[in-house]
Order: sequence, then C-alpha cells, then structure tokens
Amino acid sequence: MSNLNFDEVGQPIRVNVGSDISLASPTLILLPEVGNKKEIVEGVSIPAVDVVDGNDTYLANEYIEYYTKLGDLDYAGRWKSKAKLNFSTTDVMQTDYKKFRVLP
Repeated sequence: MSNLNFDEVGQPIRVNVGSDISLASPTLILLPEVGNKKEIVEGVSIPAVDVVDGNDTYLANEYIEYYTKLGDLDYAGRWKSKAKLNFSTTDVMQTDYKKFRVLP
C-alpha cells in the first residue's frame, strides 16, 4: 500500500490474507503511532475479484478492502493495519500488522 494523506476520503485500504476468507466476518484494525486503535466493521468487504495495486496482487476472496471515510486518517504519521476475521465465535483469525504512512 502506498502512502495516504491526512483525512483522505475514498482511498482503498487492502489487507492480504492469502487464503479463502469468503465465509468470515471481516474487521479492519487501524493503529496510529499516536492515538487510539480503530476497529472498523461497517464498509469492510471481502471482494470476489482479483486486484493488482502497484506491486501487490490481491486474489479474489483472499483480502479485505475498505474505502476511507472522513475522520479515519486523523493523524499524520506512521500507522499499521491488519485484518481480523471471525469465522465463528470460537474461530477468529488475525493477520500481522502492515505498516503505512499518512502524510500531512
């Protein structure tokens, strides 16, 4: 993922999982260097299409996608993102954090 801008709206944040997650309920976790962790459920999807974004390839049903809204990227600096996937109440999977920057 490339750098994003402070309070940028409509930009995709994608997290690659690398296995079929089509039956999961996805959550995007955003963690700024300074501030509180954000767990986003509304608007997070598991697309059924392949996407190539620069050097990254995302395969259908193997990544989550979210388009930023006003107030999501409310800190300029280093951030981390990861996916949390609920397959059932006892089967929850999380990816490792992926780093990105939000520019002022």
